[in-house]
Amino acid sequence: MACMVDLIYGRGVSELIHEMPFYISIFKKYFSIKLFHAKPAMYGSVDVNNICNLHCSHCYWWLNRKNDPEDLSVDQWREIIKKTFKKQQIFVVTLVGGEPTMRPDIIELFCEEMPRRVCVVTNGTFPLKRFEDLYFYWVSLDGTEKIHDSIRGEGSYAKTKQNILNYINSGPDRHGKPLMKDIWITMTINSINYGTVDDLVKEWRGRINKIGFQFHTPFVKGDPLWLPFGDERTQVVDKLIEMRKKYPDFVINGEKQLTLMKGNWGGVGTTPVDCPSWAIISLDHMGRIKQPCCIGSADSKGLKPICEQCGLGCYSVLVAQGVKGA
Repeated sequence: MACMVDLIYGRGVSELIHEMPFYISIFKKYFSIKLFHAKPAMYGSVDVNNICNLHCSHCYWWLNRKNDPEDLSVDQWREIIKKTFKKQQIFVVTLVGGEPTMRPDIIELFCEEMPRRVCVVTNGTFPLKRFEDLYFYWVSLDGTEKIHDSIRGEGSYAKTKQNILNYINSGPDRHGKPLMKDIWITMTINSINYGTVDDLVKEWRGRINKIGFQFHTPFVKGDPLWLPFGDERTQVVDKLIEMRKKYPDFVINGEKQLTLMKGNWGGVGTTPVDCPSWAIISLDHMGRIKQPCCIGSADSKGLKPICEQCGLGCYSVLVAQGVKGA
């Protein structure tokens, strides 16, 4: 039973039965990819808003941000959900930003329209609201307090930590599970914080549900935050693999996915090759398609991530499962 829960990322038996049509759909898509080289969208990513309270040094979002006067309304997003994510039977949608918790009305809408299939990526500096039909929160922590604050701003770690603990202790279980199950940590590893991986795991294991790792993806050559391929990066990846073996119920990354991170698995220059960027429908805050992937831009003239130095977890996990090819 524990293996099943881990495999389905926290779903219980009753939930699996209720959601069986979605599993059938995603298995059909997977087989169409493997057998017929089809390219169906499987997941979704949405920039909920065009504002953030932090200005993190490694964040891709600020690179292409424009001062658009407004975001979409609830009704406008409802139409997009209906015509895009529901129509294409998208399994899970991840809400990012900006900072999505600044638009709780949009989070509530997605949870209402796609119950238990919505993840929210947040910096955690605002109180974490309880949404009954949320899948889980991805809370960004980029190392120990001093290192995290050097990336995200002084005092940000303490705020995020307190908000996590407040949420976990805020009330009764949700769907029969303790609220700590709603909290997953995501760490983006870069040249500044790679030495804090052990300490972050030690601090949070047993307090929250899971932790996931990815690597900083540069948009320009010579980005000082990028941890170059080579011995140092390989040692970090090997350490993560050891942690995965030691804490299989806590570290969410699989060994095959982590191994990919030792070198180029995604593309050539800024062009996806093995990366299945088509598998995730990525929309910006105005509902426009982002290219070439979820950290790209709807602006054809915008800066593009360097695919051959990509460290993103959302696409590498698909490549590790055999879903690849631009």
